Amino acid sequence: MQRLLPLLAAFLSLALLAPPPVAAKEAPAYVALGDSLTFGVGASDTVTGGFVAITYDALRKSERYRDRGLDLINLGVPGATSADLLLPGGQLEQALNEIIERREDTSSSDDNVEIITVGIGGNDVLALATPDSPCVADPLASECQILFEEMLAALEENLTQLLRGLREAVPKAKIVVLDLYSPLSGRGDAAELVVDFAIRGINDLTQSVVSQTKLSADLASVYPLFRGRAAQLVADDQIHPNDEGHALMGEVVLATIEGREPVLPEDLITPTTVEGISNAPLGQGGLQPLVPDDDDGSNLALLLAIAIPAALLGAAAVAGVYLTARGR
Repeated sequence: MQRLLPLLAAFLSLALLAPPPVAAKEAPAYVALGDSLTFGVGASDTVTGGFVAITYDALRKSERYRDRGLDLINLGVPGATSADLLLPGGQLEQALNEIIERREDTSSSDDNVEIITVGIGGNDVLALATPDSPCVADPLASECQILFEEMLAALEENLTQLLRGLREAVPKAKIVVLDLYSPLSGRGDAAELVVDFAIRGINDLTQSVVSQTKLSADLASVYPLFRGRAAQLVADDQIHPNDEGHALMGEVVLATIEGREPVLPEDLITPTTVEGISNAPLGQGGLQPLVPDDDDGSNLALLLAIAIPAALLGAAAVAGVYLTARGR
């Protein structure tokens, strides 16, 4: 026993001199905010098949995160509007709490939330297509135009406030905002024309907000790639992306994060054109007139006045069922 005492003393002295074990750093995080698209609705498996899950899976396998790891925090809520994200206890507050908790964790580094995606606005415009909306009875009426302008103004304010809050909390994070696709694109009827017009108005606004230097965000534009392809990329509910649509959105978001052009499936490489509507970017003939260029536009106005209200009844029914199911 006496022979063991010197050995035991030496062992204890070495143990006391050894540095304490270093706690493993918490993996960085990807936080997703948004509505049903962010949640994954439309995919055959909302957990693994949504565009957020697809983006996350590709990121965690990338060289950037293969060794460090990556956590996914998907805060998306089906039916959410831009205003819902700002409510007490809403997605912005949840995201900020997550950021603060990770920053206070000594095992995490500053700006541990490294990637944020935002997809919102679809439910803002869907509210204008419910059966009791004046836009269904007469989309050309001043009441509808006023509602549309008010919706755009509110969306602009809400999106700006959301991005400002996120940017102030994580100055170095990559923030990506998705624009909207037209779920009726390719039908070639009056309903497509109206929905496309509304979507393009929202996308112009989104691009304007995202381009603000202080917000330092990036736009992931899925709109052009869905043009004329709704039958291929949109689920049977005529609102959400199907598996192929979610996969395409995931690739666009991933490409935006990585600062490259998206890699498209072969069947999407060749642009398609819908009668009366081209695939040109906004401001470059993206919405073509349905009447000859030398027409004074009165024929177009007459066509819209007659065709749109009837055509929108179908869209209104879809929107009404969807929003009612979500408690909106």
